[in-house]
Amino acid sequence: MNQMTICLIIFILTLLAYAFLSSRVSMAVISLISVAALMLTGCMDPNDALGCFANSSAILMASMFVVSAGLNRTQMVKKISSFICRISKGSFTKVLAGYVILTCILAQFIPSAASCFSVVFPLAYGVCKEMKISPSKMMFSLGITAIGTVITLPFSSSVSEMARIQGFLEAYEYTDYHMSIMDIMYAKTPVMIVILLLAIFVVPRFAPDKATAEAELEVEKDEETRKLGPVREFIGYATFVCVLIGLLFSSKIGIPTWEIAFIGALVIAASGILNKKELIDSMNLSMVLLFIGALAIGTALSGTGVADMIGNHLSGIILGVHNNYIAGLIFFLVPFVLTQFMLNLGIYSIFVPLYIMICKSMGANPIGPIMLCMIASMTAFFTPLATPAVPQMMGAGNYTVKDLVKMGWIPFVVITVVSVFWIMTIYPIF
Repeated sequence: MNQMTICLIIFILTLLAYAFLSSRVSMAVISLISVAALMLTGCMDPNDALGCFANSSAILMASMFVVSAGLNRTQMVKKISSFICRISKGSFTKVLAGYVILTCILAQFIPSAASCFSVVFPLAYGVCKEMKISPSKMMFSLGITAIGTVITLPFSSSVSEMARIQGFLEAYEYTDYHMSIMDIMYAKTPVMIVILLLAIFVVPRFAPDKATAEAELEVEKDEETRKLGPVREFIGYATFVCVLIGLLFSSKIGIPTWEIAFIGALVIAASGILNKKELIDSMNLSMVLLFIGALAIGTALSGTGVADMIGNHLSGIILGVHNNYIAGLIFFLVPFVLTQFMLNLGIYSIFVPLYIMICKSMGANPIGPIMLCMIASMTAFFTPLATPAVPQMMGAGNYTVKDLVKMGWIPFVVITVVSVFWIMTIYPIF
């Protein structure tokens, strides 16, 4: 049995464990067992596995959890939440709409869905507490907005992505077609609008109503007895604001987002805003470990050639299809399915060059397939394996994988139909 087959078996068993054992065994434990199995079977080098623990996204996740907890310990969140409740007149839909739109706006300037979600969710969590609504009713909506609307409007992140795609076209000497900054906006704007509508009006109907976890209830009780002094109060919200500004302009100041978040977490810890127990609880280590395990599994799948194998089969299928919409559906579904189980940036980096080569061999326009690949690989919300934003969302909303599937199947169908129909209409392949 070769390593590719062994890796696929471990992967399938991990998915089954997520689906049927997560109520009894922590998903973080399942993930780490899978990593151990990959190393023991030789599917993954131990050094590569250990490298996942130092991954910048994992550090970003844990750090932003701490920064967000520090903000939640201040009175600022309560004041903002009370103000929002007053102007919304107690309407959950209006509050949700406001936060969804805020998330969408931030996603145009912060190219990381995880960073974007980290900024919004503590404010939304505070409103949920104020309105006595379970965070589980709101967090999935914010999560899919952060994941699905990133890099849409022609701002900084879209410019860099356009340059990246144009670089792929030039590298593969397919200069008959050029990528412009407006192509991304034209392709993704209808999808963005659809995601906003789904997040506000559809997803909450399927969202579970889950009680606050016991650990969180204990923290809330402690907050009532341990008020922060004016200095720590100021440090708490000043740190959050500085981290937000840093995330928005990280490319300008030349500091990686994970370093900005890590510095913010150090300030929160050093200032004593969170006590030792609160600090440890706030990191949400189970979700961080879940992401690390998921990252390792995705790395192993890519390293053993699973993605390349699928890509080669896809090439043969596409060459035999002469209908724009059928071809577009295939171009969309393959990376969409794969990105639920492998890191989305990895899938994107593999399939964009592949799609360019397929289109070049057919003499076809590659812009449509590239846009479909971008949307597909950036709408991963069914499993925690694709993007750090999903484990964050699961931790904030106390979701299981079954919850994600229940809430996500309608957005999946709608996003697929809209993406394929719209993009294949404005950027036909044939």
